Amino acid sequence: MNKIKGLFYKDFCYIKESKFLLVFLVVFGFGFSYFYKNPNFVLGYFSIFPSIMLMSTLSYDSYNHGLTTLFTLPINRKDYLKQKYLLGFILGIFFLIIASTSYYQIEHSFKFINSDFIQGCFLILIFSYLVIGFAVPVGVYFEAQKSQLAMIIVFGGLFLITFILYFIIQLIGFNVETLLDFYIENQLSLVCILCTFFVVFINYLSCKISLKLINKKEY
Repeated sequence: MNKIKGLFYKDFCYIKESKFLLVFLVVFGFGFSYFYKNPNFVLGYFSIFPSIMLMSTLSYDSYNHGLTTLFTLPINRKDYLKQKYLLGFILGIFFLIIASTSYYQIEHSFKFINSDFIQGCFLILIFSYLVIGFAVPVGVYFEAQKSQLAMIIVFGGLFLITFILYFIIQLIGFNVETLLDFYIENQLSLVCILCTFFVVFINYLSCKISLKLINKKEY
């Protein structure tokens, strides 16, 4: 347990050192939401932050042979990866709180807090963990030397997969917007449950793949 606490301390120190970038991005999100007046943008904007911050800690760890030094300490690779996924979980909740605060800034009221809003926030959180599930193996594989390429692969890959699925569904003859509106309006709880199981499965596979990748590396 103390080993994982030490890893958290290391990552939070790195995030603290990157506070100017973090503050800039948060202020930009608040500012854009204030002028754009679209609450849904806020939730979507902050949902990608956990994976960005998590990948930056992976790159920082591997920079200048940092992992070589790290694994000379009583820290095994499995614990290292476990801490990264836990960090992603914490960052997801943290940025969701920031997004909700920005949501209040737009609405100027807490009347928006209802079951639909809470379930919507839950789906945004699930989306954050879905991106993390793709980001960790890619970050482990490419490390610091190709961190920018890793970012492009993760977000470009997700965009490409979404576009292909959208194109296939449209080709079959279904209207994607109508389907989404129907399930969100009438079956939101079911959507949340199915998405949860799907993302848990993706993260389980992600953890297994990441562990295999990091075990193959020589530090």
